[in-house]
Amino acid sequence: MPRVEDMALREELQRAGLPAPRALVRLLALLRDSPETHLRLADVMRLAAQNELPTGQLGLARQLESLADHGLLGRLPTTEAEAVFDTVPEAHAHLIYEEDAQVVDLHVSPETLLAILRHALAAWPGEVAVLARLPARAAGSDASVDRTAADGGFHRPSGQGFPR
Repeated sequence: MPRVEDMALREELQRAGLPAPRALVRLLALLRDSPETHLRLADVMRLAAQNELPTGQLGLARQLESLADHGLLGRLPTTEAEAVFDTVPEAHAHLIYEEDAQVVDLHVSPETLLAILRHALAAWPGEVAVLARLPARAAGSDASVDRTAADGGFHRPSGQGFPR
């Protein structure tokens, strides 16, 4: 008999428009139960192996991408080549400390986030990098749209898209 948690995850997958085979339900459960919320493919492969979830690297990578594409996982904004998946799919900010690659989730109000950024910029002038991931639906389909008034100064140059 399926666990109540498994049934809830199965329904969540189906609401997102994904099939809900047992392996995908188990993977999502493992990801949600993981104490670490920011995982690379190698981390997920270790987690799957430890929990006897049979899947190959390519299949696992496809499943992670699919879960992220359907909003069940987040993607950590990163400049690295390897994707980092966030088991907390809701939008939130991150602090990434370069020295030890520590990632800290920030579930704060926009005002608090701005205060944190102001403090960081003052404490480390010229050394703080800010990376914002704008989802496709926020960027719009018309590349020439000027969003300066609507979004506080961000402008998408005509004919150019933001890199993903």
